[in-house]
Amino acid sequence: MNIKDRFIDHVFYTPVLLGYRMTESGKEFERLLDLIAQLRAEDGCPWDREQTPATIKRYLLEEVYELVDAVDHRAPDQVAEELGDLIFMAIFLARLYGEQDQFQMEQVLQRVGEKMVRRHPHVFGDRKVDSARQVKLNWEEIKRQEKPQEQLGALLCDIPRALPALMRSYRTLSRLGRSLRRPLQQDILVSELRQSFSMLLEQNVQDNQLSLAPVLGKLLLLLVAFTLPAGIRAEEELTKSLERFCQQVGKVEGNLVEAGENWQELTEEQERSLWGNL
Repeated sequence: MNIKDRFIDHVFYTPVLLGYRMTESGKEFERLLDLIAQLRAEDGCPWDREQTPATIKRYLLEEVYELVDAVDHRAPDQVAEELGDLIFMAIFLARLYGEQDQFQMEQVLQRVGEKMVRRHPHVFGDRKVDSARQVKLNWEEIKRQEKPQEQLGALLCDIPRALPALMRSYRTLSRLGRSLRRPLQQDILVSELRQSFSMLLEQNVQDNQLSLAPVLGKLLLLLVAFTLPAGIRAEEELTKSLERFCQQVGKVEGNLVEAGENWQELTEEQERSLWGNL
């Protein structure tokens, strides 16, 4: 069975086998499409009618972060709610482009389905893989074949600029690493790290804010590159440390309140405790 036949089998036969559940999901999807159309109608909602792709994108980003937060807190009900909000915003955005005759929702669904089939030849075709790493390498190779006009720089720059900087750094360096013949040399990274860190320690930060800002940026990027071989994602680890820090701040604040004190009376020992359990 070739890739096209497998795609047809998955797209058209699987829903029939799933039966009632897929039918109900389809009904709810259609209902959501109709609801959005009603909101955008002449007699619909004034706020919804005013929205454009430029205004909706900020809400779309907010919904992504709210969904991630719900996943982090392992709250299934909240995840379901936030996932619904995200899906609504995505469909709403597609509706806006549809009204401008740029594309329709069925084109969005068709294109992503076809792309996933193309980039999973080990599932829908005859290619063999022996690891998740091989899947990622195949993905990048297939993507290069789909866009042969793009060179390395373009492939790196198509990573969304709106990503948080640490996350974007990880994805950029990770993609670069998969394209190189050998990994980035750790001794070079260590040397650059020491130099940048020494510059931060040796100068008065308050007196050199402008000159030290680029050094800090370089240091953060070097840290991402240095920890990349270990699979450490700086964005996620910083989030975890920040959460632990906030919890520690809460404990110290509780002790201050219990003692009838405030943050102005923070002792050196209490200040050290803010960082000791991270």
